[in-house]
Amino acid sequence: MPWEQNKNDLPMITSVGALDGDCFDVTLSNGHSILLELGDRVHEPAFAKLIENRLFDRPQTDGKRLYWMDGPSFTVEEIFKLLAKKK
Repeated sequence: MPWEQNKNDLPMITSVGALDGDCFDVTLSNGHSILLELGDRVHEPAFAKLIENRLFDRPQTDGKRLYWMDGPSFTVEEIFKLLAKKK
């Protein structure tokens, strides 16, 4: 897969926003956007805690990953792998 060939060429995450349900809009530095659906992952304990504390719709980014304070995170590479699994 292309992102596995040269991980240094991965785009940065410029912004992330919560959409309905388990879906997030991830905007990349190359101008592309990803609609990331977490699906069954939202039933994991770390996400259940975020939902319970009403923090699930407040993800953040440091450019290299999408994350929640004191919660789970996804690097750009992990996001691409999640997308590849859904095909």
